[in-house]
Amino acid sequence: MSSSMFRKKSRSRVRHHRAQWKKITAPELIRCPACGELKPPHVVCPACGRYNGRQVTG
Repeated sequence: MSSSMFRKKSRSRVRHHRAQWKKITAPELIRCPACGELKPPHVVCPACGRYNGRQVTG
């Protein structure tokens, strides 16, 4: 077998890399301009059904 062209990652580097997926922040919420309810950005408002100034759901 030939030698590996990549260096072995140290235990500290591996653990640091694996720990990054746990960094989860709170979801960002904005107020719906039509009804004022909190909703995620770029999503239809669950309260009034409006998106980008238009009525999307009935």
